[in-house]
Amino acid sequence: MPLRKWGSELPEFTGERVIPELVDADLLNEHLARYLFAKHFAETLHRPLTILDAGCGAGYGSAELAGIAGTVTGADISAEAVGHARAQYGSANVRFVQAACEALPFADAAFDLITAFEVIEHLDRWQELLAEANRALKPNGILLVSTPNRDYYAESRGDAGPNPFHRHEFDYEEFRQALGKVFAEVHIWTQNHAEAIVFSPRHPEETALEVSGTAEPAGAHFYLAACSQSRIAGNDTFAWVPSGANILRERELHIAKLSGELEKKDAWLRQTLDAHSELQRNHEAVIAELERQNNWAAELNRELATRNSRIGDLQNEAETRLEWIAGLEKQIASLETHIVRLGNDMLDVRSEIATAATEIERLNVENTEVRRAASAEIARLGAEAADLQAVLAERTEWAEQLNAEIAGYRGELQRIGSSHWFRTGAKLGIGPRLRDGQ
Repeated sequence: MPLRKWGSELPEFTGERVIPELVDADLLNEHLARYLFAKHFAETLHRPLTILDAGCGAGYGSAELAGIAGTVTGADISAEAVGHARAQYGSANVRFVQAACEALPFADAAFDLITAFEVIEHLDRWQELLAEANRALKPNGILLVSTPNRDYYAESRGDAGPNPFHRHEFDYEEFRQALGKVFAEVHIWTQNHAEAIVFSPRHPEETALEVSGTAEPAGAHFYLAACSQSRIAGNDTFAWVPSGANILRERELHIAKLSGELEKKDAWLRQTLDAHSELQRNHEAVIAELERQNNWAAELNRELATRNSRIGDLQNEAETRLEWIAGLEKQIASLETHIVRLGNDMLDVRSEIATAATEIERLNVENTEVRRAASAEIARLGAEAADLQAVLAERTEWAEQLNAEIAGYRGELQRIGSSHWFRTGAKLGIGPRLRDGQ
């Protein structure tokens, strides 16, 4: 597989996503071998193939599968990985999409082959990867899925402890049972990075491979399984000898490369130390300047404290004056309310005065008329009184005359009563009778 160069910026290498330009040959071959196994395995399938590379990462594996497929779709949850895969490995029959393996955005029965290499151990909901792969496969389609052996992996990491990127790791039996719950047919291969002694002519005509011993699952580095709802053909051993099989030469070249890198880093370290010394000198100068600045700042702080104290006094005085002003404002508001009330009362008084003036004027008119009528009545009564006095005088004179006449009559009666003949007649019962006193 021709390895292309990335753009000017390579993505960060964490050890979990293989980037050809950033890993040594052994690690790259360990991952690339799975895609070569897939190509060998796919020889038993009909063509053209529709292939999904789930968890495609940097995209080099999807590009490797392009030679045996009609179309290859690489899917990964990382937008960065998908962006680089499109830029480096996109082609007419290879496309890349951002998608989660637990929720594949593809129709049912869309693919002949799905690869999911070193993906399942990274998922919390790893069961959904198997369910989604089963849904997206054609009835006779095959899922190739790989994962590290939990027991060997824990032992090989030693003091480094569990891999922080792995959510669930499998041993052989758990892996077999998990796959068997979803797929009717499951074949499992062990994958080991084995050393071999290779005899190779310059132009080989055939390849002879001798494999001795048995593959014990408990000690395997990795497991790779083929899963399907239909019968799976093929159960042979697959071995790949990369780069002429000269692993010692490859390691020597890698060590030489690392040595060159180390020399570069040593030179960089020397430059860094020189720069650090210069920085130390600058730091000391900065410290001295900082001390001078601190002394100046301390003096400013003292002056600031004095001014803050004065400001505090002024603020207290201002608060006192503001309280006094607030009191005056309350008094003014109260007086304004009182003035408004007095104004309203004044308007009422003025209204009452106007009413009283009108009433007084009316009373004056009536008083004038009453006086005029009274004067006329007094004059009339005076005239009547004068007339009455005149009548009284007349009647008084008449009464005096009448009294005199009465007195005369009484005297006459007394003389009559004392007369002899009257008395005789009285005794005889003849003549008039006189009342007592007469």
